[in-house]
Amino acid sequence: MTTSNAASLAHSAHSMGTLTAISWILGPTDDMPATPFLMVYSIGDGLHGPEAGEAELRQTLEGMGVPIGGTVVDAGQDRGIGAHLLVEAERAVLTLPFTNAQCPVSAEWQAAAYENGHAILMVPVVPWPDGQPGVPVPEDRLQAFITSDEVVKNAAHIAVPVSRIQG
Repeated sequence: MTTSNAASLAHSAHSMGTLTAISWILGPTDDMPATPFLMVYSIGDGLHGPEAGEAELRQTLEGMGVPIGGTVVDAGQDRGIGAHLLVEAERAVLTLPFTNAQCPVSAEWQAAAYENGHAILMVPVVPWPDGQPGVPVPEDRLQAFITSDEVVKNAAHIAVPVSRIQG
């Protein structure tokens, strides 16, 4: 697993709390190509506390038609989700109906995104106060969070098609 630094998103002082994005890549393995991942999460500092932020994020995702804890939803097949991803110059620019993000990505992440044609977006509704914006996240802490049973069953997973600047 290779990670990039966490980056703060456009919205910070609302009831969801500060939303942050982080990227990582898994693989490749013998039977699977390298898979690029992005995660958008709250650090739990919303105006009405972490529980209210969790409830609002859950409601927002379900309102987009994205199940929590379910299978991966393909935003390329269901354009109504409103998830868009531009990858260029080792940056991922993610647009969701409720926020926009720019996140640094490695050259390997960018290559995998181009090869796969999509990245997997994970949006846990469970806050992660350890993943502070602009602070590097050790791989072991990221892995512990993203593989936690509580986080996995309380997260949306979206395959977001990758766009590039046409030149």
